[in-house]
Formats: sequence, C-alpha cells, structure tokens
Amino acid sequence: MRDELNILLVEDDPDGQANLVDVLELDGHQVRVVSSLGEIRDAGVRDDVELVILDRLLPDGNVEDALPELTEWLPQAEFIVVTGFADVESTIKAFRLGVTDYMLKPVHPDVIRQSVARIARQKRIEMELHQQQQFANQILDTAEGFIVVLDLQGRVVRVNQHFTKVTGWQQEQLVGKEYIEHCIPEVERVRLREVFHTAVDGNQCSGVCNGVLTTTGRVRQIRWSNSTLKNRDGTITAVLGIGVDVTDVIEAQEAAARDHRLAAIGQTVAGLAHESRNALHRIQTAVEILRLDIPIESECREEVDSVARAATELNNTLEEVRQFAAPIHLHRESVLLHEVWQRVWGYLSKVRGNRDAQLVDADCGCPVKVDVLRMEQVFRNLFENSLAACEDPVCIHVRCKCDGPEMILVEMEDNGPGLDAEQREKLFEPFYTTKARGTGLGMSIAQRVVEAHGGDIQVGDAPEQGAKFLIRLRKEFSR
Repeated sequence: MRDELNILLVEDDPDGQANLVDVLELDGHQVRVVSSLGEIRDAGVRDDVELVILDRLLPDGNVEDALPELTEWLPQAEFIVVTGFADVESTIKAFRLGVTDYMLKPVHPDVIRQSVARIARQKRIEMELHQQQQFANQILDTAEGFIVVLDLQGRVVRVNQHFTKVTGWQQEQLVGKEYIEHCIPEVERVRLREVFHTAVDGNQCSGVCNGVLTTTGRVRQIRWSNSTLKNRDGTITAVLGIGVDVTDVIEAQEAAARDHRLAAIGQTVAGLAHESRNALHRIQTAVEILRLDIPIESECREEVDSVARAATELNNTLEEVRQFAAPIHLHRESVLLHEVWQRVWGYLSKVRGNRDAQLVDADCGCPVKVDVLRMEQVFRNLFENSLAACEDPVCIHVRCKCDGPEMILVEMEDNGPGLDAEQREKLFEPFYTTKARGTGLGMSIAQRVVEAHGGDIQVGDAPEQGAKFLIRLRKEFSR
C-alpha cells in the first residue's frame, strides 16, 4: 500500500516550487501550490489537506504569526516549515505551535521525502485506528444486545445505544456513576456485586441473569456474559458485559406454566363448584327456614347466623377461585384511570371505617381503553392489601403518566412495612398469602387482568419504606 498525501505547498520562489513539486509527485503525492498566506484564505482550502509545507517568510507574513490561524483552518493537517533564515527562538516557537518538522534550505530531496513518508505512515496508522474505532462503535451502536463497560470500581465507562433505548438511561446520565447502585434492583445488588468482583479477578462469567431497572422503574431480565478488558501489559482495566434481553422469554415461560396450572385448577374447580354449590344451596335454604322458625331473641339464632356467615364466606371463596380459573373476557371503554381508582377508594369507605387513611393521587389526563369492572378489581386488591398491611396513619400514593406513545404507567406505593425478598418473589403466585384468612388469589387475579389488557404489573422499589407496584397498560389494545 502506497502512502499518498494531499499536500499544500506554500512557496513564493518559482524555482523552489518546481523542485519541491517534482520531488513530492515522484512519490505519488497530490500537490497544490500557492504563493502566499492570502491565497490560502482565498482558495478556501479546508479539510482535505493532510500536509502543509510552507516557507517561513512569505510576502504577506511569517509562519509564527500565521500558524494559529492555519491550524484552525486546516485541523487535519501536519505542518513542515522550510527556511533559509533559521534561529533557535523561532524554531522553538514553531514547534510549540505544533509544527511537525523544521528544515533548512536548500532542502535535500531525500530529507523531505523521508519526512513526508514518516508523516504519511503516521496518517495511515491514524486512519486505520479511526476506521477500527468507527467499526467498533458501529458494532456497539447497532447490536441489539446490552453492552456495558465498567471500570474496576464498578463505575460506568460506556453503554451502547440499545441499552439506552430499552432502559431509557442516557450515557451521560450513567458515566462515572456506580452501575449496580443505579441500574440494579435492590434485592439483587449483593449478588451482582459478588459477580462483579468475580469478573474483576479475571474469571469469565457467563449465563448470569439479573434484572435491570429502566428509568420508569420497570425491570428487564438480562442474561449476561462478562469478561475483562486488558492493556498491553495484561493488566485488567475494565469489565465488559454483553447481555441479551430475555424478559419476553421468561414471561412466556411463566405464562405457559401459569396456563398449565390454570387448566388443572379449572378442572378441579369445575367439579368442586358443582358439588359444593349444591351443598351450599341446601345449607343456605335450611338456614333460612331455621331463621323463620327461631325467634331473633333466641340464643340459637346466633348459632344459625354464624352458620349463614360461614356458608357465605365459603361461597365467596369458591367464587374467587372460579374467577381465577375462568377465562377473562374484556369489555373495554375509554376512561381516565384516576376515575376508576377514586371510585374504588369510595367503595372501601366501609372497610376503612374510622381509620386514619388517605389517598394521594395524580392523573396524567390520558384516556385508556380498559374493562372498568376488571380494573376496579385490580385497584381494590391493591388498596385492601395496603390497608391490611399499614398502621395508621395510612397514606397511599397513586399517580399515572404516559410511558411512551403507546403505554400508560401507574405507580402505587404505601407507607407500610414493605415486602421482603420472599414476598416479592412469590406475591403473584396462586394461593400465596401472608394473611391469616384469604385464598391468596387476589394478586394473581390482578396480574391476569392486567396482562389480559396487554400490560404487566410488577413490584417496584419504594424510595423509602412501604410497598410499590408498577402497572403498565396499553392505551389502545388489539390482538
């Protein structure tokens, strides 16, 4: 490969011009000639010039005075000064101003050729490095995977465009910040710090899966392969993580497993409901007959009423299990979500009684198409859980905002004791409950309702104490 340059020769001596042009063109360089600094300005020469060879003294000025302006005009160019009147002071000044070489006239052809060849090799190396860097940047920016580079203290050095696109975090927001503290859910931070230290010690870690927080508080599940970056001496300088978003895969697996459980539950419930409802109907009929025969003031009446309440509770339990197992059919209408949750809060006035409980809410004003009765069921479950978990004074915050052009994000948090690691992991599992009474299906049903709307519900990280939930819903939904 020949190293050829675009050279600008600034020389007012015709003989000197001719000699230098002959020498430079002999090696294949493209040479343009001007006689003064003013001609450079008039010619509008700019970025394509890679080397400027100029006489120190020209008709309209000397090099030392013109170099600051020339380097600004020609930012990609190197400079060689030739002169017949050199002195130490001017030579030092020229080098301080960025001159690459300084030659005395008469210039020997081999000397100028060697100097230009050295500059050409340097330019070629710079170009190759630039191309490699550009290629690496293109890979980083076009790869549909997460790429994160951390220094040895766990601070962000770089993230790629796909990372910023999915998470909402911009590179300038993260560079220099501790990655685990900013981007990893709190419950996973201890484990991820152990993984990071393992990588820093030079051990390659593959198949590590963990959550990554988005700017909206949503968690994406990423499967990582981690390795280290080293300098020439083999010293580890950074940790490189390349990840694949497996959120959809995990959700699909969970949905398939849940559907399998639902099918089994549905078959069981169908048989139970048929037999149990017949028995309950007979019990309730008998209780009503007894109520007619037993006076209100009788001691036996209290026992009969107790049997009636037990039958009602059992019927409600069967109905809740039936709702969990039954297919969800939505009847959508356009509403503002704050109207839905405010109505539910009103319904719960009897449940709250005289408790010191308040709802603090804010709405984004964006309408969304939902099944109102189903969404009331979701908010009722959340509110009832908060009221059961929180001591007075109870404060429940609910706010919603647009999450991109297609989604609405609802954030709800309370001031209760919050959720421990086991509760966060199992909260949406069927029949899991922390209450003394209840089926443990409320949050499972809420999850099914939200997912039927094309959204998702997740446990978020509350800034202080308390539990936080994130509900994302599509403004418009079609299958």
